[in-house]
Amino acid sequence: MALEGFSVDGPAGRLSVLRTTDARHGDPLVLLHPINSAAVVWTDVAARLDRPVVAVDLRGHGGSVAEGPFTVEEGYVPDVLAVLDGLGLDRVHLGGGSLGGTISVALAALYPQRVLSVTTFGSTLGTGVPAEQIDAMVAELRAKGTAGYFADLVPQVVGSAHRGSARVLQVMAEAVGARSEAVIAEILHGAFGADIRHLAGKVAATGIPVVAVAGTEDVTCPPAMSRELAETTGGTATTLAGVGHLPMLEEPDRVAEILRGNIATVTGAAS
Repeated sequence: MALEGFSVDGPAGRLSVLRTTDARHGDPLVLLHPINSAAVVWTDVAARLDRPVVAVDLRGHGGSVAEGPFTVEEGYVPDVLAVLDGLGLDRVHLGGGSLGGTISVALAALYPQRVLSVTTFGSTLGTGVPAEQIDAMVAELRAKGTAGYFADLVPQVVGSAHRGSARVLQVMAEAVGARSEAVIAEILHGAFGADIRHLAGKVAATGIPVVAVAGTEDVTCPPAMSRELAETTGGTATTLAGVGHLPMLEEPDRVAEILRGNIATVTGAAS
């Protein structure tokens, strides 16, 4: 299985994606990463699936344009729509980690005709983190620099059994990249300040199946946030024991299994 790099023109500039190149059938699955990572975090999951997969570098991440706004409705949702249109994808399944799941729910609320299912991992409708706490994150980022900040952060957000995982550390170092602290600061403010509660209730009426997954050791978006997301969208919530905030890297087998299960509720057969 190979993932090839590709790019499309987005509303703010170039958007980079990874997509499967081998022969696969079925409606595509589009995967959206957590903030301050990149499409590469989905590589292990994509290898375990047998339908077409597209993983997007959101603006400000990976190989995509570093122009804001770094917000759900004004920035990220238009980016994902641009990828769908650029690749000629009419309706897709969505899978998202953290803010990627928030974006997926927002997209389903705003453009339900484009979405077949939504599966979220460690996501929230809104963190409720106060501005001064976000400012403290930014101050720490500036003090440590990009590489140092995330080298310290990643072991804190994964489950205890995965803190020594060379694979997790390697992929996240690649995903974080060498982006400027100024861009990351804007991304942090946009993500932790996001709230889509005004949109999420619309999803329940669409009949789009939503599965909200949380690791029991996720300190960033704990299971209560996934339960709220599921209840608001008419979906179901589930937990992954011993998993933290990056289940796509910590437990790719289980993540792929959950994605297949939710997709199967639409297709009628596991994919």
